[in-house]
Amino acid sequence: MNDQSELFDTRGVTDSAEHWDAVAVRVAREAMRRSRAGGVGSLAASRAGLIAASLLLVASLAFMTIASRQGSARPAVELRQALAPSDDVGRAIALTGRPPAVGALLFDEPRRGGGQP
Repeated sequence: MNDQSELFDTRGVTDSAEHWDAVAVRVAREAMRRSRAGGVGSLAASRAGLIAASLLLVASLAFMTIASRQGSARPAVELRQALAPSDDVGRAIALTGRPPAVGALLFDEPRRGGGQP
């Protein structure tokens, strides 16, 4: 036998229906065992996540209420700038409420990319 045929030799592999059925049963049994064991831990984790999300929601509502009572528009402007998309078109729409001019998009993009207009 040459080296390549020895590399791909499958004579030692059991290929019977009974063997693969037994493998499938073992895999299914292990999957069920892990899902049951993970269910208890994931329930506690999801409950902790729900509590954390609730606390963050309450804190943000309190912050927004305090900011609106002070009459300051500054937090809203800063929040809008922080949440604006990073691309020029999205940023222009988010900050000004209208899209940039088509000419600005056509002639500005090649220069920023290093190409010729």
